[in-house]
This record gives sequence, structure tokens and C-alpha cells, in this order.
Amino acid sequence: RVESTQSTGKITSLEKAKLHYKESWTKALKELISVRERAQQDAKRRLHHEQSLMEHARLRYLSLEDQKLKENNKLGEDVENLKGELDKMREQIVPQKEGAEKIDSQDKTALGRLIEERNSLLNTGIYTKDDPLIKELNNKINFLQTS
Repeated sequence: RVESTQSTGKITSLEKAKLHYKESWTKALKELISVRERAQQDAKRRLHHEQSLMEHARLRYLSLEDQKLKENNKLGEDVENLKGELDKMREQIVPQKEGAEKIDSQDKTALGRLIEERNSLLNTGIYTKDDPLIKELNNKINFLQTS
């Protein structure tokens, strides 16, 4: 009878221990699942944030490219305007040649060089038509054209 009581006690104790370990195992599995879900959510959040940053960078890049295109178009228009002015000046030179003294080759070379220098300075965007240097070049050009 003592053995039976001891055996029953051991069985009861083993069943309690089994139940305890089963509950601990189930709790550990639930916690592992919870940790994995949080890790997945964090990874999704980071991915979304990185995608947002990439989209923002892409939009900034496109904006800068658009701005560069606009600047290039403006420079192209400026170049065309300067070419038009150059053509007008050349047309002014031709009638003067016919009616007055002919411009010698040195004056032609100097005139072409001055016009080219003025136009290249204006194309840099640093100088405007009102800058003293540009005005001086224009005066020299006019002098050569009228002489």
C-alpha cells in the first residue's frame, strides 16, 4: 500500500511536471511566433521607409533634370538670339563695304575676334549686355564696323 501511494504520488507529480513543461513549451512557441511577427513588421516598415526615400530621391533627380533642361533651353535661346544679332551685324557690315571703304583683312579678323569674345562672355552667363566689359567690346566692334 505504501508503494502504491508512493507510485500514485510519483505519477501525479510526473503528470504535473508534464503539464508544466507542456504549458512552458506552448508559451515559448507563442512567444517565438510573436517575435517573428514583430520582426516581419519591422522589416516591412524599414522596406516601406527605404522605398519612400528612394521615391523622394527619384523625384528630386527628375526635378533637377527638368531644371537643367529648362536652363539648357534658355541658353539655346540666348545663343540663337546672339546668332541673330551677329547676322544683323554682318548684314550691316556688307552694305558699308559696298558704299564706303572696304574693311581690310586685319580689321575683319579683329572684328570677328571681338564679336566672338563678346558672345562667349555673354554665353557664360556671368556677364550681361550692361556690364562695362561688354559695353567696351561693343564700342570697339562698332568702331571697327564704321571705319
